[in-house]
Amino acid sequence: MYNPDSEVRKKSQRALCKAFPRTDEGFAKLMHAQLYMGYIPLYIYYMRSSFNNYLPEPDDLKKPEGIENEVVDELVKCAVNECNRNVGSIMTNTYHAKVLRLEDAEQIFTMTEDLNLGELPKTIVPYEVARNAVIDCPDRIAVIDCVCRSLRGDKGCQPLDVCLIIGEPWVSWALDRDRYVNGRLVSQDEALQILHECHERGNVHAAFFKDAMAGRLYSICNCCPCCCTALLSQNYLTAPMMAGSGLIAKIDREKCVDCGMCEKHCNFLAIYRDAENHVQVNEDLCRGCEACTTFCKKDAIRLELVDPSVLAPLDIKALKAQQNA
Repeated sequence: MYNPDSEVRKKSQRALCKAFPRTDEGFAKLMHAQLYMGYIPLYIYYMRSSFNNYLPEPDDLKKPEGIENEVVDELVKCAVNECNRNVGSIMTNTYHAKVLRLEDAEQIFTMTEDLNLGELPKTIVPYEVARNAVIDCPDRIAVIDCVCRSLRGDKGCQPLDVCLIIGEPWVSWALDRDRYVNGRLVSQDEALQILHECHERGNVHAAFFKDAMAGRLYSICNCCPCCCTALLSQNYLTAPMMAGSGLIAKIDREKCVDCGMCEKHCNFLAIYRDAENHVQVNEDLCRGCEACTTFCKKDAIRLELVDPSVLAPLDIKALKAQQNA
């Protein structure tokens, strides 16, 4: 009997296969991609579990249940172990994110043409692997529930639907196969609304890259430091999971009243109290996520551009202009 769902899955499977080279390495990454995308709650569960007990307040994580997860349990665990072996160094890290200014993220969700900037310079994404800015069909966007928030059960932050997958074949493949994250298609305007709501909450806009996703940018997540697996590993294991936005926070001492709102909402533990109880910025930890400026009522914090030869924003318009010059 004809099954339209089966045909849709076959089409998305063929599209996914085309994203990888027909080599032994390409095949291995394709298999990894299918485990990651098809069983992402289980995948992130094992990533988080690997360091959960090292956190100041370990969580009672909810392991995904069901026969499908039981069947692939060992395969997913092997894929996660392979990924975890590489996350400790920028030289080997294969799964990471670039922190985006709000304006950088807005550019991505308003594109009208496919994007192919190729491999981004290390001044933007300072990793050896997985830094291709390639987006096919940028108007194809899906929002999914944040797996990191869901794993924490009732302790997880709300709302859940804050992770945005962009472009093909990722959107179709995820929607066709993932039964656990309530994925749905959204328009570019809806994606921008989600983005702005998350910005008001002080979330980190993070463009994720992964070797098993053909080394490409495939999602923009809106991360919180209490739930996000990448942020937690960055803050407490010093794993280089998130590259800075290209900006850094500076405090205007004449305006600052040391209220502590910036310290409370800093996503990277970069704002602290000095010996005189004044708030200060640890520039080595700051990733320029803009959260501190969102909550400062005295306009006492500004974000300054870092030396672009060291670290630059992921500015799509500027990069396209350079490419076309």
